[in-house]
Amino acid sequence: MATYASNTYRKGLLPLIILLLLKKEDLYGYQIVRKVDALTGGVITTQEGAIYPVMYHLSDTGYISETRVLVKERRFRVIYHLEPAGEQYLQEQIAEYEKVVGAMQQLIARAQED
Repeated sequence: MATYASNTYRKGLLPLIILLLLKKEDLYGYQIVRKVDALTGGVITTQEGAIYPVMYHLSDTGYISETRVLVKERRFRVIYHLEPAGEQYLQEQIAEYEKVVGAMQQLIARAQED
């Protein structure tokens, strides 16, 4: 069962997760959801409805772009692509993530000292 904390962590990590996946290849929404689950062994899961607001924001800021591809008669799929500005933003987010994780590890270690 997901807790408030795990949902909060997931929501905060979604932009980083999406950009990391798009760095490797162009993907559509459902692929992103499936890859997050598969690559994290089910530890991090999400739904399409949760990623689209993040995707729209990343698109609006120019970090990713969208291409509509016809997959069946009158049915389109939106494929997302990481733009150079998004790659730069990704590197900044990775550095920030590593900084926060390092600080949390220090805090946990100090809190557990005798």
